[in-house]
Amino acid sequence: METTDGIEAVGSAVDGEDGLAKVEELHPDVVLTDIRMPKMDGIAMLRELKQTHPELPVVVLTTFDDQEPIQQALRLGAKGFMLKDADKATIIKTIQGAINGQVYVEPSLMGKAFAAPAAAKPKLNERNQQILTMVAEGSRNVDIAKTMHLSERTIKAHLTEIYNQLGVFTRAEAVAAALRDGLIDLK
Repeated sequence: METTDGIEAVGSAVDGEDGLAKVEELHPDVVLTDIRMPKMDGIAMLRELKQTHPELPVVVLTTFDDQEPIQQALRLGAKGFMLKDADKATIIKTIQGAINGQVYVEPSLMGKAFAAPAAAKPKLNERNQQILTMVAEGSRNVDIAKTMHLSERTIKAHLTEIYNQLGVFTRAEAVAAALRDGLIDLK
């Protein structure tokens, strides 16, 4: 930074908490941060800066190309996202662009930055896991109802809930999806 005309590094910080304190003390034109830091990571720091300094541009550097932190950073208003091995010209262009309100995402990260978020695996509550495990073991609704001291109608309602959570339409599909996603375990 020091070797580039028009850019002066006014401070550095060891973690996100220190970074927030430096922002208050030094009033920088732009913040360059890492995602992974001790005490307070870059995402938490971005979240705080969005509340306290919403107009302050932030550029994120990282060694990881995980989709979730890239998308979180952009949702929180980061003006740039690059891998740490970006060349000097790219880093300088991104910092200058951020100061001017432009957003830059390193081309190798574009796919992850703008891809649909990875679908979260569904979760089944303990009762639904128990019911689906019994289905997988071949139990009929009437047998499950007796074992669990519930009505057969209640078991059917739980199965409908399970189908909706897993996005399936049959008992076999529900069992297959639950086994695939590790939601039930057959011994």
